[in-house]
Amino acid sequence: MKMNTSMKRGRKTISLIIVTSVLFTSTFFTGCGSKEGIKSGMITTVQNSNYSEKFTAEGTIECAEPHYIYSTLTLPAQEVLVKEGDKVKKGDLLCVLDSTTIEEQIAVKEATIELSGKRAASSVASATIKYNGYNDALTTGENLTLVEALGKQEAARQALETSLKAYEDYKQTLDLGKDPTLIAADQAVATASTAIQQAQSMQYELDDIEGTSKIDKEQAEDAVDSAYLSYAQATQNRDALLRQSNIQLANLAKAAENANLNYLVAQKGYASAVKSLENAKAESAEAITQASLLGDTSVEELQLAQLENQLLNSQIVADCSGTVTAVNIKVGENSTGVLFVIEDTSDLIFTAKVSEKEINNVSEGMTVSVTTNAENSKDYKGTVERVAAYTEKTAEGETDTSGKDAEFFVTIRFEDADEDARIGMNGKASFIAYEEESGIAVPNEAVFSADDGKKYVLTISSDKKSGTINKTEVSTIYKGKRESLIEGKGISSGTHVIVDAASYMDMVGKEVNITD
Repeated sequence: MKMNTSMKRGRKTISLIIVTSVLFTSTFFTGCGSKEGIKSGMITTVQNSNYSEKFTAEGTIECAEPHYIYSTLTLPAQEVLVKEGDKVKKGDLLCVLDSTTIEEQIAVKEATIELSGKRAASSVASATIKYNGYNDALTTGENLTLVEALGKQEAARQALETSLKAYEDYKQTLDLGKDPTLIAADQAVATASTAIQQAQSMQYELDDIEGTSKIDKEQAEDAVDSAYLSYAQATQNRDALLRQSNIQLANLAKAAENANLNYLVAQKGYASAVKSLENAKAESAEAITQASLLGDTSVEELQLAQLENQLLNSQIVADCSGTVTAVNIKVGENSTGVLFVIEDTSDLIFTAKVSEKEINNVSEGMTVSVTTNAENSKDYKGTVERVAAYTEKTAEGETDTSGKDAEFFVTIRFEDADEDARIGMNGKASFIAYEEESGIAVPNEAVFSADDGKKYVLTISSDKKSGTINKTEVSTIYKGKRESLIEGKGISSGTHVIVDAASYMDMVGKEVNITD
């Protein structure tokens, strides 16, 4: 059993290739006897054959993938090179827009970039010369300011070394007691001390000798006093020399300290000179950077590339091969909206509108037959490609709530379209709602349900002059709009079935006449 639940709106057509249906007209026979009668037209002879139930939906042939050609520019058309019906290939020129303003902008932008480049190159060259000069001065030291500062630093260093050496040498001389002046002073003190001892010894000897004259004693006493005086003078001289040596050592230390300060100042001066050159070098490097930035035309180059792209886009080309089915621009008109429509006339679909009553019988992949409204149109085979999940919208984009039957778009792709199937043609799609390769079909009115809950048909034993009406149990395989597929032990090809069971229920079990 095959079941196709597919598309479109329209009436259902029940094709039944069944049976040789023998129709007999019924009437009450008034010949010999008074039997009840049935017209032969109320009897059908069923046959086991192919069965299908179809419904149709109206629609229109369209290109499966129409290409809409737009322009990113709003410029007047200078030349339109195609007309409706023309065949084109991908890349073919369709239209040329007036690009005068774009070309002028490109010329201005190119001039700006060139001028900026020249100015930047000049500034960079000037700053580079300065930078290299400062860099060489720092690397080689061959700069007047640096040479002078370095000379001062070296002289101060040498002066510091001389001062430190004089201090250390003098201090060492004092520490070791090798200062000749102090040595002589110490010797003078020692000599004076010895003279005191000798004078005192002489005085003591004279005092011990009797008869020493008073004059000799006075002379001896004077000698002692003189020796003490000499000793005091020698001591004072030595102390004075010691103080003088300390002062000299302090002066040398002070001189060394001053020399050190001078050296630090000279070092700072040299460092300042170096820093000044380094700052000048850094300023030159920054000048190079700034000049380079001023010469950076990347933004202008990007703008130029955009303009060049616009210039390229001023030539409208086909983005696919096919037939031009719409030209919506003329020379002088601005390029807005859809300019051209290109469609492949061999790649066609049929868009059908299926009513809400039938839409659930449509499914993707089901086979459909399409017939156009053209005279002598043939049937085209197609396959359901898409079933819309929503109904057609109103002009405002809202769902129609007017209460009329809703319609759903169903897309059918042609499998055998030829040149007679043209875009825009209207037609009908025939959908097979149900199909059975073999089965017995009877009108829906022939099947009825009894009180026992079972289904039956009325059969008649003959289709000749007369026959007996019987109730035969059946089961329904499928119930369509007009016919039902049935099966049962008493039903087979050649069985005579009454098409309107309700009208003859009271004749069950009776023999009736069959009349025309």
